[in-house]
Amino acid sequence: MLKTNNAADAVFSSPWQKCLKKIYQKIGPASYDTWFRTADLFLNDGDAHILVPNQFFADFIEEHFSEMIAAMLTEEHIEFSKISFIPTQKDWKIVEPICTDIKESRSRIVSHGTESPRQHFHPSYTFDRFIVGDSNRMAHTAAYTVAEAPGKTTFNPLVIYGGTGLGKTHLLQAIGQFAQSEGTADHVAYLTSEEFSTQYINYVVHKKDSSSFYKKFSSIDLLLIDDIHFFSGKPGTQKEFCRVFNKLLLERKQIVLSSDRPPDKIPDMMEHIISRFMGGLIADIQPPNLETRIAIIRQKAENDGLSLPDPVVQFIACNISSNVRELEGTLIKLIASASFTGRDITLEVAQELCGDAISAKKSRISIRRIQQKVADAFGISANQLTAHTRKRDVSFPRSIAMYLCKKLTSQSLRTIGLDFGGRDYSTVIHSCKKIDGDLANDQELRRKIETIEATILA
Repeated sequence: MLKTNNAADAVFSSPWQKCLKKIYQKIGPASYDTWFRTADLFLNDGDAHILVPNQFFADFIEEHFSEMIAAMLTEEHIEFSKISFIPTQKDWKIVEPICTDIKESRSRIVSHGTESPRQHFHPSYTFDRFIVGDSNRMAHTAAYTVAEAPGKTTFNPLVIYGGTGLGKTHLLQAIGQFAQSEGTADHVAYLTSEEFSTQYINYVVHKKDSSSFYKKFSSIDLLLIDDIHFFSGKPGTQKEFCRVFNKLLLERKQIVLSSDRPPDKIPDMMEHIISRFMGGLIADIQPPNLETRIAIIRQKAENDGLSLPDPVVQFIACNISSNVRELEGTLIKLIASASFTGRDITLEVAQELCGDAISAKKSRISIRRIQQKVADAFGISANQLTAHTRKRDVSFPRSIAMYLCKKLTSQSLRTIGLDFGGRDYSTVIHSCKKIDGDLANDQELRRKIETIEATILA
């Protein structure tokens, strides 16, 4: 909790800490502890980025507190053109807090990947805070072994794969934090695949020098790259990554990668890259079982200072089964309710607050189901929808399937494209716009899609 006595004033002397102190005084200790206790700020290219724990926090704070935050920043003479709220659990690394010297902070270039002499990670993504169960034991053991002796085990590369929100990023960052804090690796670099690709393109386009990008990795002892499935369909990036990969592997430097699927199932990936991936250890993470979910809920509630009755823990664990991130989101909702209403969190309160969300999660539709139902409606196989053919008897149903995937699932355009044979997200956008346009004038098509949709939802 933010202290406000005079003795603590000196501690909260930076511009951002002064803003936090004013926010505390304005909204009170309960709301402050719920929404701003872990919030941080950094400035980059004239924008103010507020770091918050996850997307739920980002959406809620933006809706309810953005004007107040803007006013506080202005009062403290922090210059910015716009404010954005960044969930640190979504492809984002904790960076150094804003300097007390505003001029210095504006001139600092925020470093990603290998630019920083010391990598910064999410403080909660440690081995101590990773709940181990039957669904993730192998991945956790391999990750810990690699962290203790990077490059000195047979687990090189280590590839961890699994669905969204199961802990892949947590393990990668835990490896990095352990290696830095224990001194098992001198130079650690963590990047998402998007950051790797963007940095490579910037070197090629702006500096006309891909060799400089390659040299950036010359001193790396431990390379961690998240979401390598997004290398799909990017041959230039794949070639450059292969150069870096081969160099580090020959020098017995450690490489750890994550993906949402096994490496050999990533479409449009060069065969020699896949063969190198398969030469290390492939460890999967499955959705947590009931016992693991109960342990996760109890630990996270304890970390947030929340005491949950056993019936509430059982209710959440039995009804949220797909991934850890959804468990966290449910807990945040309960914490917010306790903060705003002052009610104890009983089973009845949990059922009231989370019942609708749980029902919606149970009825969530998969991309594979949509593909199968669309294929059945058009008399083709589901595999044809992912094939690289432009024949209208396949391309038209494919467009409809993409349209329904965007409408009925929460998957990103990139993920949808990957599940349709590794197509680019722009292809998904084009297909969805085409079907939208056709629906405006084609009643027969509308009825056809409505019929297919009914079979998907049945």
